Amino acid sequence: MRTINSKRGITLMELMVVLAIMSILSTVAMPKMFGAGEKAREKIDLMKLYDLRNAINLALIEDMDAMTYYEPSEAINNPTNKNTLINRLNEGLSSDQGAALFVIELHDRYSINIQGRHDKANTKYNVSELIGQDGTFYWALKDANFDGVADIIADRYKKGGDANVKNGGDTYTSIPWKKGSSTYYRTAPKRTIFQSKALNAGKKENDNERFTVSIRWSDPDNPGFSVEVYILPNEGSWNTAYRSKYGTCFSTYGRKGCAKSK
Repeated sequence: MRTINSKRGITLMELMVVLAIMSILSTVAMPKMFGAGEKAREKIDLMKLYDLRNAINLALIEDMDAMTYYEPSEAINNPTNKNTLINRLNEGLSSDQGAALFVIELHDRYSINIQGRHDKANTKYNVSELIGQDGTFYWALKDANFDGVADIIADRYKKGGDANVKNGGDTYTSIPWKKGSSTYYRTAPKRTIFQSKALNAGKKENDNERFTVSIRWSDPDNPGFSVEVYILPNEGSWNTAYRSKYGTCFSTYGRKGCAKSK
């Protein structure tokens, strides 16, 4: 009686089919796996904005005059009149744009760059001088673990300007960056403030992309109680906050903060 041998090898055709299926699955699954990791990092970064919002709001709860409390950077270059600066803050907090605390500059080849102001970032209601070397915004940044940001801005505003940051500081690094015959300095906190690619490299390729970290009253019709924090492209309004390619809206207003984002 003849027995049938059930042990049969895999044919070349079957192997090719298996490999084709695995290839298709990898092209679908792998991007989703990496995308999940990036989305998780973006959510961590969003929570940093909530931490900053909560730190400012806590200062408001403790003292309704908290917004006017600051100590200018030492020997500041051409300081803005305090009344002018406070008026700018009040106008910005009630405006569609909001008041800009500081600027983040993103580049896909270089580290994040922190500045107080830039002519290609929202300048109308820029109040970065209020961060100073002490006061509500200085300590709110420190309490929210934006390590180095307050110190970078304070040093950039000191007499002598950006030359003050060329050697870095206790809490931040400084890297020279040449453009033509000019040398600029990219300053970044030693302790990374953002985890995601969205807030470290941006969306552009081989070019700078600038945003402001801005604040605005939660309810402009009832000012003085709480603020919201968001990352804003140049010339934008509170409801056009930066939205990543994965859909994260970098605004403590929630989804409405990106209702009109591009």
